[in-house]
Amino acid sequence: MSFFRYVFGPKLYMEYGMSNAQLNLMWNISFYASPLLVTFLYRRGYFVVESISTIAKISTSIGLILMVSMIMRGMGRNQSQSYTRMIKAMELLKSPNTEEEGKRALRLFDFEFDYWKVDFDKFTQKQFEKANFLSRQYLEFAITQSLSPVTDEKKGKDVVVKKVGRHFKWTTFPCEIVAYLAIQTFGIRMMYPGSVKLLQHYMRPMLVAGRGKLIEEENARRFKVRTLDANDIDTIFVDNRYRNVNGKILVICSEGNAGFYEIGIMATPLSLKYSVLGWNHPGFEGSTGKPFPDQDKNAVEAVVKFAIYHLGFSVNDILFYGWSIGGYSSLWAATCYPDVKGVVLDATFDDVLYLAQSRMPQSLSGIVRIAIRDYCNLHNAELAQKYSGPVNLIRRTEDEIIAEDNNIETNRGNFLALSILKYRYPYIFQTPQINRCKKQLSKPLEKRNFTTPEDDLCMSRLVTYVSDQGKKFPLAIGEDYNEELRSEMAEFLLRKHLRDFKSTHCTPLPAEFFNLPWDILVEQDFVFT
Repeated sequence: MSFFRYVFGPKLYMEYGMSNAQLNLMWNISFYASPLLVTFLYRRGYFVVESISTIAKISTSIGLILMVSMIMRGMGRNQSQSYTRMIKAMELLKSPNTEEEGKRALRLFDFEFDYWKVDFDKFTQKQFEKANFLSRQYLEFAITQSLSPVTDEKKGKDVVVKKVGRHFKWTTFPCEIVAYLAIQTFGIRMMYPGSVKLLQHYMRPMLVAGRGKLIEEENARRFKVRTLDANDIDTIFVDNRYRNVNGKILVICSEGNAGFYEIGIMATPLSLKYSVLGWNHPGFEGSTGKPFPDQDKNAVEAVVKFAIYHLGFSVNDILFYGWSIGGYSSLWAATCYPDVKGVVLDATFDDVLYLAQSRMPQSLSGIVRIAIRDYCNLHNAELAQKYSGPVNLIRRTEDEIIAEDNNIETNRGNFLALSILKYRYPYIFQTPQINRCKKQLSKPLEKRNFTTPEDDLCMSRLVTYVSDQGKKFPLAIGEDYNEELRSEMAEFLLRKHLRDFKSTHCTPLPAEFFNLPWDILVEQDFVFT
C-alpha cells in the first residue's frame, strides 16, 4: 500500500467503538517538535537574510520542515491500526465490485467529509425521473415567487407578468454597493455564525463526540447528499421504523444559525422514538457552500428528496421541525411539499429584518434593509401563507434572542403567530380580536391540561365548517359571528397553535413540548339521501 496514501489521506477523527487516543500521535509530535527544529535552523543562521543565497537557505529550511512534518505524519498514521483499516476500506471503493463493501466499512470511521462518497445526487437522471412530478411542483412554486397574476382590463382576464423589483436609483446606488459587500463578507457570518470556520474548529471535538454518540447509541447512519447547485450536505439518519410506532414518522430537523445536528435539536424527537433526519446548513461542518437563502432552500429540498427516494418515506409521514432560523428552512420545505404531516417551529421569528435592524446602529438601518431584502430575506410570516398544513408554534417566554431585553411582549414569535392566524381566519381575527390576543401574548399563556365545553363547541364549529366548505385557507368562517363569539374562537385558535415553554432561546426542548401539530378534522360519515 502506497506510503503517500498515509501522507495525503484524510484526517481520521474516530473509529467507532475503539479508543482513538493514538490516532495522531506521530503527527502531534511533529507539530510540537517543529518549533525546536525552527530554533535549531535559526541558530545555524538559516533565517538571517544577508544575500540571495541566504534566501535560498530559508526556502530550503521551510521545505525541510514541511517535508519532515509530512514524513512524520505518514509514519504516525502508518503505525495506527485504525488508520490502516480506513485506508484499506478506501481501496475497496476503487472497484465497482467492492464499492458497496467499502462504503459499509467506511461507516465505522469518522474522517474528513470531503473524502466521503456521495450517497444521493440530486443531479442523477434516475433520481430526476423518479422525482419528476415533485420537480414540476417545485418549479411551479418557484415561478409563483417571481411571477404575479394581474388583470388585463382590456381583455378582462388574468395574465402573468414578471414582478418588477425595486426601481434603480442613482441616489441609493452607494448603499446598494455597501449592502452587497457587507452581506457577502461579515453579514452572512453574523447571521449564521455556525458557518465561521474558526468556530467550527473550536467546536470540532464536541461535534465528533456528538456524531459518535448518535452512531454508537442510536445506530445512526451518516450520508452525503448533493444538491441542485452542487453543494454537498452533511446529513445523519436514525431509523426507528422497526423499533417503535412513532418511528413510522420521519422528523426532518433544521438547526439554528449556530446549531449543528451533532449537538442540536435531534435529541428531542429521538427521545420520543421518531425516525429522525438531521442536516447541516451549507457551510456548516461537513456541508459545503454558504448559508444564503437560495443555497439553503436547495439543501433542504435535496434532503427531503433523499428522505423520500433513498430512505423510502412517504410525504405524508414527514414532519418538519425547525428551531430559530431553521424555521425558515422548514417552512420553505413545507411550501414545496404541502402534504407533509405538519411543521413544528420552536423559537422562530416572523421577519429577520426586525432582528437585524435592532442589532445595528439606527444610522445603518437603510443599508441593513437593502442587504436583508435583497440577499437574505428570511420572511417567515410571508412564507407561512403559502403553506396550508398544520403548524405548531413554541414560544420561549424568557427568550433573549428574538425578544428585546427578554421582554415577552416583543417576542417575534408573537407576530408570527398572529400573522398566520390572521391570514387563515380573517373574519375571526379582526382588529378587536388581534388586540385581545396581543394583550394575552404580553404575558405567559395559561397552561391547560384539559378541555372545556367551550373548547369542544369551538372545535365543533370548525369541523362542521371545513366538512361542508373544505379546508382551504383563508377560511371564511366567522363572517356572521358577533364580537363575543369571534373573541372566543380567537382565543381557542391561539391556544391550539402556540404553546409556551419557560426558558431562554438555547435551552434544549423537553420531549413533553414536542407534539404533532393540531389540525381540524374533517367529518367523513355523511349520510346522503
